[in-house]
Amino acid sequence: MLSAFPLPGSLYKEGALMKIIQVGYGYWGESWMQFIADDPDTELAALVVRNGEKLRLAKEKWNLSDDQCFTDYDQALAVEADLVLIVLPHCEHIPFARRAVLAGKDVLIEKPLCDDFQEAKDFWRWMAGRKERVFVSQNYRYRQELWQMRRGFSGEELGALQFIQLTYRAGMTTDTREHEWNIQGWRGRQVNMLCYEVCIHHFDMLRFLVGADVRRVYCTGWTPAWGLTDGPESIFVNLEFENGVNAQIAAHGCSVGAPTGFFGNWQVQGAKGLLCWTAGEGLVLHPAADHPGTIPDAESCGLPGFDRAGVLRELHRAMAGESSTLPDLGDHLRSLAISEAVLRSTRERRVVGMAELLQD
Repeated sequence: MLSAFPLPGSLYKEGALMKIIQVGYGYWGESWMQFIADDPDTELAALVVRNGEKLRLAKEKWNLSDDQCFTDYDQALAVEADLVLIVLPHCEHIPFARRAVLAGKDVLIEKPLCDDFQEAKDFWRWMAGRKERVFVSQNYRYRQELWQMRRGFSGEELGALQFIQLTYRAGMTTDTREHEWNIQGWRGRQVNMLCYEVCIHHFDMLRFLVGADVRRVYCTGWTPAWGLTDGPESIFVNLEFENGVNAQIAAHGCSVGAPTGFFGNWQVQGAKGLLCWTAGEGLVLHPAADHPGTIPDAESCGLPGFDRAGVLRELHRAMAGESSTLPDLGDHLRSLAISEAVLRSTRERRVVGMAELLQD
C-alpha cells in the first residue's frame, strides 16, 4: 500500500521567516498573496507570472521589488527560498513540482495534485528517497465547524461516529447556462471536474473527520442534458471506511435550483445525537433523548487558522519536522484515490476496493 514518506530533518527552522516562491497569479494566486502577506512568519521571496502585464499589475498592487518579480520560472528557482508554492492549472502541477524538487526546494501545491491518478502515483514513486517534501493545500480541512465535529466525535461530547450523509449542489440555470463556478478557460476544459476539482474537498474532509481511510467505494454517476463539462456531473457515492463508519454523498455539479454552498450540507450521526452542518445555520445538534450530547465550543477544538491561514500554520509545523495536519503527498493520494475509485465504479458498475488503486 502507498504510505507517506517519513519526514527528514528540515533545513527550515521554526521561528524563522519561511520564504516562499509563488508560481501563478490567477484567482487563487491572488488570494494566496493576501494570506502570505497576512502571515507574520512568512515572506514572499519571488512571484512568477508568465504574462508580463499581469506581473506588472501584481508588482504594483503588492509593492514588490524588481528582485521579487519573474516571468522565467528557472530564474526564480535560483532565489533563496524554503518552498515553492504552485498555483497553476492542474496539468502543470507535477511538471513544475519536479523542477522545484530538482532545484532542492520543498513544494506546496494547490489541490488536487493532478487529475490523472496514474500520473500522481508515478510522481509519488519518483519522490521516493528524496529529501525534498511535497505538500498539498486541502484548505477545506481548516473550517471551524469541521474541527468541532472532529473533536466531538472523537470524545465524549457527541459519542462514537456512526454514519455521514453529505449533499452538494452547485447551482445553475438551464436557460442562460450561468453557473456559480467560473468554468471558463482551463477549468471548462477539465475532464471529470466534479470528482477531481470539487469533490476532492469533500473526500478529504470526510477522511479527516472519520480518522480512517476508505476501504470500498460504490458509485452511480451521470450527466444531465444541460451538463457543461466532460465526466459525470451528478454522483451518488457510498463509502465504507476501514473503521466501520459509512458515508453517502450526493453531489451535483450542475444542479438546477438552490445551491448548498461549496462545503455542502452534512448530517453526521453519533451515539449522542444527529449533528447537521449547513452554510446558513452552521452546526445544529438534534440530541439523543436518553443521553444527549453537546457541540464542543469553538475555542477548544484547536483550529490552527481559517482556510489558507490554517494551511500556512500547519505548513510551518511540517517544515519544522513537527506533527502536522497538512496533507503530504501520501496523505493526499488517499483522497485522490477516492476520486479515481468513484469514476472507475461509475464506468464499470461495480464496487471498487481501494487496495486495487493503492498498490505500490
